[in-house]
Amino acid sequence: MDEIEKIKTQNFTPRQIEILKNSICTGVTDDEFQIFLMACVKTKLDPFMKQIYAVKRWARGGEVMTIQTGIDGYRLIAERTGCYAPGTEPTYVHDETGRLISATAYIKKMTKDGTWHLVSASAYFDEYCPKTKNGSPMAMWATMPKVMISKCAEALALRKAFPAEMSGIYTKEEMDQCLLEETIQSEKISQEEAQEIENAIDGMKELQRHVLKIGEAQDIQNIPKSKLKIIHEMIERAKANFAIKVDSAQRQNLSIALEDHPDIAKDLFAYFGVGTIDDLPKNKYASIMKGIEDKIQLKETADDVK
Repeated sequence: MDEIEKIKTQNFTPRQIEILKNSICTGVTDDEFQIFLMACVKTKLDPFMKQIYAVKRWARGGEVMTIQTGIDGYRLIAERTGCYAPGTEPTYVHDETGRLISATAYIKKMTKDGTWHLVSASAYFDEYCPKTKNGSPMAMWATMPKVMISKCAEALALRKAFPAEMSGIYTKEEMDQCLLEETIQSEKISQEEAQEIENAIDGMKELQRHVLKIGEAQDIQNIPKSKLKIIHEMIERAKANFAIKVDSAQRQNLSIALEDHPDIAKDLFAYFGVGTIDDLPKNKYASIMKGIEDKIQLKETADDVK
């Protein structure tokens, strides 16, 4: 029996594993589930009491799991070390208008020689507070801003004092803004914005391919709103380059290459959204010639097989 199986059998019943997998840790991969189980055992937090939980977050390339707890879970982990004591009340910094800038939290940790030390950490409001599109704090951050930012500061202080026990686990309050950013990142463009991109592409498949690559989407309608500005900038640059057409020598070479291959010419014109060789972009000349040569060679190979 390997180490992971020992952890499962010694700490959870088969029924508990089933509940965790199907109800509490939905959407996680098998590897992520094993990591979550090991975190539960290491921290001695109860997932069934919501002391620790797995959250799927979107990152570049796909979803990843983040292990989270509440500030009470952090305090419980610290308490079990026998070297923790609460500190004084948090302190706050405001600007000249009274706007909340930061909070500093304090805890106490006893070192091996029996000496107690004060550990402090500061969290800045703008770095953690999730905000609406008009810049207003959201949910509890609007009604209880000091409580929320002080929880972030306390989590920083606890993780600073007990890194071995708390590394890799974050509190919900610390992740609020991150989760909001992921929601914004995943928000799709509107139908009107999608149509604007379609109009700008104007049937050019080469340009559409680049748009979808930048937008990390299978089709234009699913491009995230966060990619809209960079896509429009790319289209403008591409069109400026495409406006410069092939010169006379390049046109002659293309005409010779395509002379006996009207089917290749048809596909080529459709790809760049043009009607004749004269309209092909100069900056793509080398890749166009290489593509024509490859397609001709492929056709000849197919004919030989027949």
